[in-house]
Amino acid sequence: MISRQLRVHFDCSVARLGVTRSQWTAIAAIARNPGASQRIIASMLEISEASAGRLIDRLCADGLATRSARTDDRRANSVFLTEAGGSLASRLGEIACENEATAFSGLRSDDLCRLIASLDTITANVFKSRPNGSLIAQASEPHELPD
Repeated sequence: MISRQLRVHFDCSVARLGVTRSQWTAIAAIARNPGASQRIIASMLEISEASAGRLIDRLCADGLATRSARTDDRRANSVFLTEAGGSLASRLGEIACENEATAFSGLRSDDLCRLIASLDTITANVFKSRPNGSLIAQASEPHELPD
């Protein structure tokens, strides 16, 4: 429930930029993993490779991303953000920080630390319980506390 509310709030916050949820999630994935293949991006976004391909096609058509041939695999392309895509990713990051500050307002630093520690424990428990220990995206990234 909370994650849905946070996504909807973020969607509303970035609507003025003309970016859909699928676009901002793809831009964020590419920004975190420049040069990732379509397959990796699809896995990160938990969508099919065909859907990721269409999404990347759209980002390329909008001048936000580019594909370049990989030297290690002729069948795959690396995906990068363009300068415009990087600027948009930066703006999305700023908006995310603003939204995070709003969401966490009223929480003391020690409460926030306990919350993050609890969520990290839940993530670790779920990770350990998966049959092959796989975890989509990078949920084990270190957390930073808002200022």
